[in-house]
Amino acid sequence: MLTIALFLFLVPVQAQNSGIDSLYRLAQSEKNLKQKLHLLNESIAHGWYYGDYDKAIRYGKESVKLARKYHFDSIASLMDNNIGITYDYKGDYPKALNHFFRALRIAERIKDKNNEADILSNIGLIYGNQGLDDKALQYHEKSLRIRRNINYQKGIAVSLNNMAIVFLNQKKFRKAIRYYHESLAIDLKLKDSIGLADDYNNLGVCYQETKEYHKSEFYQLKALELREKLRQTLGISISKLNLGVIAVKTGQFEKAANYLSEAEKIAQKLGSKETLKSIYQAQSELGEKTRDFEFAFDRLNLFNELKDELADEENIRKQTQEEMNYQFDKERENQRLNRIKEKLEDRKKQEQALIINWAIAIVGIIILGFSFILYRRWKEVKKQQVIIEQKNRQVEEKNHEILDSINYAKRIQTAILPSLQLRQRVLPSHFVLYEPKDIVAGDFYWLEETKDSIIFAVADCTGHGVPGAMMSVVCHNALNRSVKEFGLRNPGEILDKTREIIVDELSKNQQDVSDGMDISLCTWNKTSNELIWAGANNPLWIWKKTSGDMVEIKPNKQPIGKHFDMQPFTSHPVELEKGDRIYLITDGFADQFGGPDSKKFKAKNLKNLLVQISHEKIQQQIEILKTTFFQWKGNLEQIDDVCIMGIEIE
Repeated sequence: MLTIALFLFLVPVQAQNSGIDSLYRLAQSEKNLKQKLHLLNESIAHGWYYGDYDKAIRYGKESVKLARKYHFDSIASLMDNNIGITYDYKGDYPKALNHFFRALRIAERIKDKNNEADILSNIGLIYGNQGLDDKALQYHEKSLRIRRNINYQKGIAVSLNNMAIVFLNQKKFRKAIRYYHESLAIDLKLKDSIGLADDYNNLGVCYQETKEYHKSEFYQLKALELREKLRQTLGISISKLNLGVIAVKTGQFEKAANYLSEAEKIAQKLGSKETLKSIYQAQSELGEKTRDFEFAFDRLNLFNELKDELADEENIRKQTQEEMNYQFDKERENQRLNRIKEKLEDRKKQEQALIINWAIAIVGIIILGFSFILYRRWKEVKKQQVIIEQKNRQVEEKNHEILDSINYAKRIQTAILPSLQLRQRVLPSHFVLYEPKDIVAGDFYWLEETKDSIIFAVADCTGHGVPGAMMSVVCHNALNRSVKEFGLRNPGEILDKTREIIVDELSKNQQDVSDGMDISLCTWNKTSNELIWAGANNPLWIWKKTSGDMVEIKPNKQPIGKHFDMQPFTSHPVELEKGDRIYLITDGFADQFGGPDSKKFKAKNLKNLLVQISHEKIQQQIEILKTTFFQWKGNLEQIDDVCIMGIEIE
C-alpha cells in the first residue's frame, strides 16, 4: 500500500495543456527574462507531475543556473524545490535533500514564508520516507505553523495530510484518519481536485489498515477516478496498487492480479522505485495466496532488492550530512555578512582619507592641469574601448545563444518528420527534396500508416524560419489528431477537421489570427490500391507514363486556416497505372528568383523539368532537382522553404 505525500504545487492551465518540451520551447522564445524563468519553472514542475523525471532534472539544472546568474533568487529557490521533488519521486533522497536545503537557504534569506513552508514540508517527507518519524514531524510542524500564520488554507491541508502519513506509519490510525478528514474538509471547500485525490487515497490506506476494506475500496476508487481525469500518471499507479492490495486481502485474486500488473507497468515506465517496491511486496503476497510460490519468491527477491537500495545506510548518512552542511553554511553565511560589513567600514575610511589627499593635492593639480586633462582624455578613450569590447562579446554570446536555441529547435522539428526508415518501409520508390530557407522551416512533409491506408502530405505553413517552424508544429499536431484521435481517412474530411483544430487553437487568446497552411494530401488504400487526394492551394501533379504528359489536379482555393469563405475540401479519386508518378509540392521552388535575369523559376518550368527528366529513375530525380535549384538561385538569397515529394506507382 502507498500513501501520497503532498508536494504543494498547482500545475498551471497552460502546463496542463502542453508537454514539458512545449513549455520549455515556449520559455526559450520568451523575451522577458522574468517571465521566461517562470515558464522554465513550470516546465520542471510539469515534468515531475506527469512523470517525465529525466527531462525535468535536465531542464531544471539548466534553468536554475540562469536564475542564479541574473540574481532571481526567489525563482531559483522555486526551481531547486521542484528539482528536489523530482529526485524524491525517483527515489534519490540525498540529491533531493541537497536541492531542498539549497532552496531553503534562499527562502529564509529573502523571507519568502510561503516557499519556506513548502520546502520544510518536502524535507519532512524525505525523512518520513526513511522511517525517521520524529524528524519528519519536526519539519511538518514547522511548515504548519508558518502556513497557519499566513492563513494559507491549501498549505494547511497539505501539512495536515503529510502529518497524518507519519501517524499512519506509527500505526496511530484513528489520529491519522482525523487529520485526513480535516485536510479533506479544506480541499472540498477549495474544490481542489488534486488535493482531494490524495486525501481519498490516504483515507483508503488508513481504512485498509483498520481492515475496513469496504470503506478503503470506496475511497481508493474515488481517488482513481480523479487521478485519471487529472492524468496523474504516478497517482494512477499508486491507486491501482492500493486497489490490488485490497483485492488480495479480500480474496479477489484475479482482480488483484490485474490491478497490480497495470500499476507495475506504469511504475516501471516512470522508474518510481518506492512504488515498485510496494507492488512487488503485494504481488509476492498474491503469489502465496494463489500458491504460485515461484512467482511469490521472484517478487519477494525484487522487493528486497529495492528495499535495500532505498534504505541504504549511506543514504541516511548523506541526509544527516546534508543537514549538518545546512547548519554549517548558515553559520558561514553569517560570517560572510560580517566580513562584508567590515570591508564597507574600511572602504568608508579609505574614502575619507582620499578626500584629505585630494585637498592636499589641489595645488599640484592646478600646476599639472593641462597634463591631467590629456591624461583623462586618454583614460576615457581606453574606457570606451573596453566598453566596446565588452558589448561586442555580449553580442557574440547572445548570437551564440540564439543560434544554439534555433539549432535545438531544428533537432526537435527534424524529430517530428517521418524518418527515412519509415518512408522506405511504407512507400514505394520515392524521393523527398527538403531545403529550408533558414535553419528551421515552415514547410514540412508528413506520413502516417494506419491498418488499411498510407496517408502522406507536403505542407507549407505561414512564414518561414522560427515563426514558420512554430506554425508547422501546430499544423503537424492537428494532422496527427485528425487521423489518430478522430480516425479520419478521407483526405477532404482530414483537411476539414485539421482546419477546425487549427482555427480553434489559434483563436484561444481571442485575437484574430489568420495564419495556417497550404497542403497537398493523399490517402492510399493498401488493400484496394485506390488513391484519393485533396489540396488546399497546393495542386497534385501526375506524370502519365503512357502519354508522357503532366496532368494537374487543381486544389480548393482556400488555406487550412481562417478564410472569408470557408467551404468543405473536395476529395478527388485518382486513376493511376503502373509507372505513373505523382508529385506533391510547395511553392518555394517555383517562386525562387534566379537565372540570368533574376526572375522567378515558375511552376510551368518546374513541370517541364519533371517531364524532361522522366526517363530518370525516381530516386535520381532529387539530385537533378537540387542541382537545378541551386544553379538557378546562384548567389541570390533563397526566398522560401522548398519541399517536393515524388512517388512512382509500382
